[in-house]
Amino acid sequence: MGKLYVVPWTGTVTNAGGNTDLWEITPGDDQPCRIRGIRLGQISEVADAAEEGLQVSVHRFRATVTSGTGGSAGLPEDIYEANQAPTFASETNNTTVATTSGNDEIVDYIAWINRLSPLDIWYPDRDFAPRGIQTEALIVRLDTTVADDMTFAGNIWIEEG
Repeated sequence: MGKLYVVPWTGTVTNAGGNTDLWEITPGDDQPCRIRGIRLGQISEVADAAEEGLQVSVHRFRATVTSGTGGSAGLPEDIYEANQAPTFASETNNTTVATTSGNDEIVDYIAWINRLSPLDIWYPDRDFAPRGIQTEALIVRLDTTVADDMTFAGNIWIEEG
């Protein structure tokens, strides 16, 4: 098993229209990355009338990737050791989604009702974990435009190596 990192974030997902890239992970040189787990929750829409069905998807972009914009740099933390920087790059909550000149492979579709919070997705077996290599990207995308702005909080666990 490789090194394990968590990339947490919290922020607002808006109803301005369009998809949102919740996490964008770009593997570094000769360091493949696997998504080992995703936890996503929301803390602002708590009434019955605010319930929404949302779709989250996990993508692997196979070729040149143009990163999304409007979010912020992810701040990966090594689970086991202090100050061990990963080689992968990460971004969170991009309001303009990433694009690719190659194949956009959807490797997982996840249905979520926002009142069932948090959403926990785990890939305990490495063979089933979404994987990306150098020059590729792993994207966790909110495919549904939320009806009202929501404050989200979440983590993604990335195994590198």
